[in-house]
Amino acid sequence: MPIQIISSLDSRAAISISLLVILISFVPTSSAALQNSTLDSQGNYDNPSLGISFQAPAGWTVSEPKKYQPDAPDVAIIAPYSSGFTASISLSIEKANGTSLDDYVKNKTDQLTNDQANVAFLSEQDDTIGAAAAKTLSFEENFTSQDGNNTIKFKQSIALANDEFYTITYANDLKNFDADLTNYGQLLGSIKFVNNTASFPFDYVTIGIVGIALALGVIITIKRKKKLS
Repeated sequence: MPIQIISSLDSRAAISISLLVILISFVPTSSAALQNSTLDSQGNYDNPSLGISFQAPAGWTVSEPKKYQPDAPDVAIIAPYSSGFTASISLSIEKANGTSLDDYVKNKTDQLTNDQANVAFLSEQDDTIGAAAAKTLSFEENFTSQDGNNTIKFKQSIALANDEFYTITYANDLKNFDADLTNYGQLLGSIKFVNNTASFPFDYVTIGIVGIALALGVIITIKRKKKLS
């Protein structure tokens, strides 16, 4: 049975870790071309359409995976390749639709602990990320591979901002978990949430009205030219 991690993209509590492994395998070693976002030479990532910016750890690769599967993260931050399990930080976003942070996290943890026998839930604490209320969870999962028994540890922070849940998950094998934990903390500390509609000076209704007015203006102009001719 593949090990699984919490997903924030649908009603299910977990996604197969094989997706994460596949994702790591296909992320190029240099910074990927990002859509609707920017990534400067210092690793500062900014995506107004997702309503978030942060600074990636030095030397880590940032990618926006295509949604071949609905559970794929919106952003993946991958450590430099190493033999064995490669550390990663994933960002997934889901509309809150009025759900409280407490209810959302409780639902996720209940599903995780009830559905996954090989998952050990370790802790939950209140947190603040980018001035937004958040919860930080930690858990471990044991699985068997061709190399024997392995344990992957996760630390996951879920923040509520812009009526969306931002789930930022750090995953690493147990023996190397603490080594990259500082990178995760620095990324969380650099996060800023922005209103993802603030960059548009007009709403869609306004744009529609302006478009209709321009179309009518063109029609009136054409008719006048016909009369003159």
